[in-house]
Amino acid sequence: MANQKNIKIESLGIYLPETVLTTSELLSQCKHPPSLDLEKITGIRERRKAVGEYAVDLAVKSAENALKMSRYSAEDLDMIICTSISKYNRKDEVDFEPSTSMMIRKRIGALRTINFDINNACAGMLNGIYVMESFIKSGAIKCGMVVSGELNMPLVDTSKQEIRHSFDRQLAALTLGDCGAAIILDKSDSDKYGLHQLDLITGAKHNHYCYSKPSKRGPGGVLMTKARGLQRKGAEHFPFYLKKTVEKSGWAMDDIDYGIAHQVSVGGIIKGIKVANKFLGEKISFRFLYNVERVANTTTTSHFIVLHEFLLNNTIRKDHNLLFVSGASGIVIAHATYTMDDLPERYISKFGSA
Repeated sequence: MANQKNIKIESLGIYLPETVLTTSELLSQCKHPPSLDLEKITGIRERRKAVGEYAVDLAVKSAENALKMSRYSAEDLDMIICTSISKYNRKDEVDFEPSTSMMIRKRIGALRTINFDINNACAGMLNGIYVMESFIKSGAIKCGMVVSGELNMPLVDTSKQEIRHSFDRQLAALTLGDCGAAIILDKSDSDKYGLHQLDLITGAKHNHYCYSKPSKRGPGGVLMTKARGLQRKGAEHFPFYLKKTVEKSGWAMDDIDYGIAHQVSVGGIIKGIKVANKFLGEKISFRFLYNVERVANTTTTSHFIVLHEFLLNNTIRKDHNLLFVSGASGIVIAHATYTMDDLPERYISKFGSA
């Protein structure tokens, strides 16, 4: 490639809808409420629900927030990659054409950019970064945006009507929430900072553990999950790839300051840490950050809503080494190592401290 310097997150934008829906309120809306204590099992107390907004709106608002603190304008962007799973842009309808990235491009005024969509389940934004990294390092582009707007509540609404018992395969849909996230990427001035390593692995034979499809019982889509099987297969494989990514970065485990895992549930994150400890033969010394108890599983955007919160409360600071861990249906296992530059200072300066 033309220049092997690291890429970095030049700017971050998050959009959380204002409406809060608690887990107890959600369960009370179910036609056949499960007898399980979902809040106790998952640790999820509440999530955000978009009202009068759709997937592209969440993406656009997060993109606008990213541009507010960026040194780049929309016209400066060379590329937009949209990684949303959700294509709900009208009630009970999904859009595939025009692409969501095209709609975002038009609405933010980035009319000269290359744009396309990538869909890789909950690993979507990391996959988008992976692709954009190649364009930036090759010199084909200078900067670009990876953006996602996840309107997940339509899947929740279907499950509220269709769940019949506590072991229904749609139960996992009740752990979802809505959110938009966008990052602007460019080249780091120093290889001390930015993205050191990003690896994605797919185990396609396990794709039956989690998938979406149209409902056979009414309007809308359904999310079908064999949660135990998905967790078991992920646990079998992810610690090996976690260790491999850290080693390829030239790091030891003790070099990591914080981990950010995919926000499936509080229990899922804690179990993942225990599995990693067992594989490594030692207790992980760094802390995994999460806010899933308040925002639920926001699918592709989940790592970045955590980053947003822990930048604002001054937990993540310059020179901190981060490990991103993602598990997605497919199954996809992804890990990334990243060192913070001055983004925390600039983020607080623009959006204020928590």
